[in-house]
Amino acid sequence: MTGPNPVFEKNYADYLRQLDSTDMSRWESMLDIAVDEKTRAAQILFFKARYHVSPFGVVDDRGRRPGYGTCVILLKYLLMCPLQIPCDRDWVTFRDFTDSGQTQNVGLADYATTTIAKRYAGNLDRLNAAVSALGGRSPETEYPYDLSAVIPALPRIPLLFLFNDADEQFPAQASILYQRRAAHFLDAECRVMVDWYLQEHLKKAEPTLARV
Repeated sequence: MTGPNPVFEKNYADYLRQLDSTDMSRWESMLDIAVDEKTRAAQILFFKARYHVSPFGVVDDRGRRPGYGTCVILLKYLLMCPLQIPCDRDWVTFRDFTDSGQTQNVGLADYATTTIAKRYAGNLDRLNAAVSALGGRSPETEYPYDLSAVIPALPRIPLLFLFNDADEQFPAQASILYQRRAAHFLDAECRVMVDWYLQEHLKKAEPTLARV
């Protein structure tokens, strides 16, 4: 049985050290999260799951440390906290961000949406139920898609999820867009990981709704 990845553990410890020396005074107002100044702990909802993040570590409500990807996203989210709330809320694709030039990141983002499209082709009702379970709501603007929803990933970081089911001419297609200001809260690597966690949380939401 293999132990923890030493590279991941080293990076995790380094992020915690950075967090310990970070000014947390603006976390609450800039990120719209709850912060306990005495314990230097922040409560963050990530796809509706609550996590507690402090220089002592990242844990869920049961006191368990989540996977490495979730830890990185939450720690970077705090470390990148901007000095003021950005106003640029127009929806853009991964390629539209200036920091998305790395070919690997673009490919991973495309693979995430392709995986979602394949899973829910011909299963629009199941997808609708899963999106609703994640708090998805109708966007203010109408889009010519079979399903369009704004899904809260993190506070200040919603996703615009668009899906067209397969028909006689075209395969199913999924798109994940971010508000342009998302780059001030998460870097390109973290945004790609958020895409992957969206597909994972959609899958987890399916059996939950099936039992209702």
